[in-house]
Amino acid sequence: MDFDVIVIGGGVAGVSAALRASELGKSVALVERDQVGGECINRACIPSKTLIDAVKTVNRVSSSPWIVSSATLDYAKLNENKARIITAIKDRMEHNLNARNVKVIKGNAKIKAQGEVEVDGRTITGDHLVLSTGSVPLSLPDFPLNGRNVLDPWTAMNLKEIKNRIVIVGGGVAGVELATLFRALNKEVTILELMPQLLPGFDRDLASATKKRLEEKGIRIYLNAKSKIVNSEGTVKFSVNLPNASEEVEGDLAVVTIGRKASTENLNLKEIGVETDQRGYVKVDERGRTTNPKVFAAGDVAGVPLSATKAWRQGIVAGDNIGGKESKMPKYIPSSIFADMEIGTVGKTLDDLKKAGIEAREIMVEMRDIPRAWTLNETDGFLKLVVAGNKIEGAHMIGEGATEVINTMALAMELGITTTQLYSVTFSHPTVSEVIGEAIQRLTHGEIY
Repeated sequence: MDFDVIVIGGGVAGVSAALRASELGKSVALVERDQVGGECINRACIPSKTLIDAVKTVNRVSSSPWIVSSATLDYAKLNENKARIITAIKDRMEHNLNARNVKVIKGNAKIKAQGEVEVDGRTITGDHLVLSTGSVPLSLPDFPLNGRNVLDPWTAMNLKEIKNRIVIVGGGVAGVELATLFRALNKEVTILELMPQLLPGFDRDLASATKKRLEEKGIRIYLNAKSKIVNSEGTVKFSVNLPNASEEVEGDLAVVTIGRKASTENLNLKEIGVETDQRGYVKVDERGRTTNPKVFAAGDVAGVPLSATKAWRQGIVAGDNIGGKESKMPKYIPSSIFADMEIGTVGKTLDDLKKAGIEAREIMVEMRDIPRAWTLNETDGFLKLVVAGNKIEGAHMIGEGATEVINTMALAMELGITTTQLYSVTFSHPTVSEVIGEAIQRLTHGEIY
């Protein structure tokens, strides 16, 4: 064998799997056809957060009347800064791979047989394989991507110039983040969402608060909207069927945030005994192992949630188990949305528990009750805990700092910390994370703030 492990795909899942297996003494090759870091580092997570953080800075200035100034974004310079950040993070990744003696091979990988991978005509062999090839956008019949004015979200976000009227198909995580960005650039933004709430599957109050905030910013939102593109020759024209009406919506650019599929081209999964589910994602167990014990999968190719958060951990878990260290995926994987008001969520909603026949209750603390929110000039939002007995089953937050606070809740939930135990924890004052202490206080005794 040339290597103990061959990792196909150099995104965050592949990089973490390669590094972890190497740390545990395995010889590792990482095959990447494009750029190390994959979609997250080069086109999605890092670029989008760079842009949105800049937007939030401008919004904070404009909403602070005591700042005698004005602020606007220089999109060209912002894109230059984005490129510098991507390069810095990617350089660090490549340094770590080199320091761990991971052999990075540039090229297109094709699995020929068990343990045999062809890379642009050259065959390498390995005892274990890790599939981390990610996912790709689908061109759906009602929303055909054309590379011109109907684009996938990450292509649209990385345009050098943004058109004036933008229609976003899908009000999920990507749709909400991109709407935030484009509106802050003074673009006319419309969201078309098929489901009856924005952010389908999220806590209803959280989704409602997000919708309210986006509409206050001037974003037009259609829910229960069955839509399709009827013409994209010049502008992009949609027919939109609503419960009680039909409308036509027109934009200069359509961004389709729905529809992705596992990237499994050239993997020859059937030939090596790797099964997929009905949607084409590779089936894995809690250790990242596929139906072939010598093959692991991590990241988007291994199914939902399609998030870098899951991908990082799943890659580490795969690398652990290949390296002989027992490791399982965590029960709770937090999700963060970087909209105008940050969103963080982990675990189940009250509706989820009701459907499962579990008796539970909610406790909500509004951010205006927390002193630090006032000093930050951002008092909108709330933290909601979903509790069954003395166990926290879910946490859902919208507001300043939500993407950080939710990690503390994920920590408590993963370790099985009860509300009684959490009551003994002190959070420093004044901080946003005091909202956790206040929620537990109200669950246990009564409000302080």
